[in-house]
Amino acid sequence: MPEFSIITPVLNQASTIEKCIESVAAQNVDVEHIIIDGGSTDGTVDLIRKHEDKLAFWVSEPDRGQSHAINKGLNRAKGTWLNWLNADDQLTENALQTVLKTARPDTQVVVGKCRHINQKGETLAEGPAPLWRTVEGNLGKYSMGQPSHFYRTQVVRKLGGINESLHYCMDMELWFRYLIRNGLKHVSETDDVLSLFLVRPDSKTQQRENTELETYQVYKALFRNYPMPEVIAQFFETIPDRSEIKFEPSQRLDSQALNAHFSWHLFLKAYDEKKMDSATALFEIARNSGRLSVKDKLLWQAKLTLKH
Repeated sequence: MPEFSIITPVLNQASTIEKCIESVAAQNVDVEHIIIDGGSTDGTVDLIRKHEDKLAFWVSEPDRGQSHAINKGLNRAKGTWLNWLNADDQLTENALQTVLKTARPDTQVVVGKCRHINQKGETLAEGPAPLWRTVEGNLGKYSMGQPSHFYRTQVVRKLGGINESLHYCMDMELWFRYLIRNGLKHVSETDDVLSLFLVRPDSKTQQRENTELETYQVYKALFRNYPMPEVIAQFFETIPDRSEIKFEPSQRLDSQALNAHFSWHLFLKAYDEKKMDSATALFEIARNSGRLSVKDKLLWQAKLTLKH
């Protein structure tokens, strides 16, 4: 049994697929690389075939999108650990060894840093920030770097795999389902950079409006299970429902803490949009999240007073 299964969903990524394949092949561990191509017509398939000696399995056929492709790979995965690596992403040198060294015997998820780069290989950003110390904090502001987020394969299967109705935030929704069911007890962190994420104008994550809408649809499905202040309820009234997104209610979650952490994100959005009444109401909720120092609270309070 391989130690890792890395799934690469791909469609028309001839300019980046080789670096992705090579970054997985260079890992000094037992890893199976599974590529699920959705029927590329730009030369991607020729490059996959060129490197098929480095792959455990690959196929090129129409599918129902990225999430469906990942689940197809999951059905074939034999590794103890699992992640998906998009065709324009790469693993860093010895990333998978670092995952093994970081994991404790009871670890179910290993989280590392992800470096965002441009097409010249220059660093644009590096994250995520360290995990928040509570489940509510991590739910309240999603900031995970998916290519540096490794699950035990059996855990993903128990969670039911990837939600195929999602096209932008499937990683976020999977993480939320994990946290609600399992908490943080079996999550391990490393400060090492495990992956490189290519930022370019035509990448899917740059479709900001669609990504933001789906993000809030995930949040709306989460908050449906818990009481919320009126200002948050009013915000969610503007977000269309998605019946395909469902979370199990958890009595372990503190709804007041969840509201406080999520409110900070909405506060910044309302402040930027100059919706000062909403911003003020959200700030009063967010200030109890533990995210702000006394100095930050005073600073933001002063800004709000001046705006009014």
